[in-house]
Amino acid sequence: MPLQEASVIIATRNREPYLRDLLSSLCFQSFKDFEVIIVNDSGIPSSREKLENIVRAYLNKLEIKLLHNSRNLGVPVSLNHGASVASNEILVFTDDDCIADKDWLLNLVKWYSNQKVGGVGGRVIPIENDAKWIPKKTRFANIVGKLNWDGDLINNFELGGKPSFVDFLSGANMSFRKNLFRKVGGFSSIYRGNAYRFETDLSLRIKSLGFHLIYDPNAIVFHRRAKSGGCRVSVYEWNYWLGRNHTLFVLRCLRRRVLKVFLFAFKNCIRILMHQRSCPYGKPRKWEKVLWMFFKGLLDGVQIGIKHLLA
Repeated sequence: MPLQEASVIIATRNREPYLRDLLSSLCFQSFKDFEVIIVNDSGIPSSREKLENIVRAYLNKLEIKLLHNSRNLGVPVSLNHGASVASNEILVFTDDDCIADKDWLLNLVKWYSNQKVGGVGGRVIPIENDAKWIPKKTRFANIVGKLNWDGDLINNFELGGKPSFVDFLSGANMSFRKNLFRKVGGFSSIYRGNAYRFETDLSLRIKSLGFHLIYDPNAIVFHRRAKSGGCRVSVYEWNYWLGRNHTLFVLRCLRRRVLKVFLFAFKNCIRILMHQRSCPYGKPRKWEKVLWMFFKGLLDGVQIGIKHLLA
């Protein structure tokens, strides 16, 4: 049975050199039946011209569609925009600051010969690892992509090992069947700012339809963590969006919601007070501001979440 064709969808914002490297890596994929859809989320005229020049340089090697947002709309909306014009049945998503291993797409797409598989993700290996300010969950060192009982997430998408069933996929390296993606309504635009939890929300909605999500560590992208562009925000803003978006995720997707929001708030306050939680790419100077921004996001998340639940 032939493998299904794929559409690789990339949202980008003011990261032209990184995007160029990603496109170069896609030229050497062992799996050839794919198109590339780039969504420019900058809204700046100069960015439009730069991206058109980049795409022009790759048109003899890749099938590329380039879309432009009129203004910065965020990652979830941009990826939905890209998915809306996808020609193929497997939607593949990665970040513009990633580089794909040559067998990346092959190791994602091959799983879709099993009709019970709704999504497949892979390994995300940091090249420039500046995540030292996030505490390591040593108790879960060998667990990947699992939702903990208290609503917290166990990521560990850098781990190797064997393919496994997971609860959610990493936004830097994930794929879904197009019909399921559309059936659940795509990514929710409610996750703004750093878009924290947007991929987890979608993963759980697709899994709730009765389909499996697979983590294949042989499907590898290398993540460079660009220091600007994309959905990068300041250390303090990151904590606001952490509180807001995770609270919305819990209220939208999980049972026993109030208890889980309380546990999430308590755990992260302890982490902040112990100077163990700030953001993946920076150390704050004012920890009291980190705490304040987290609480502000938490309260906004509760208010917005309740409004959506009652709507």
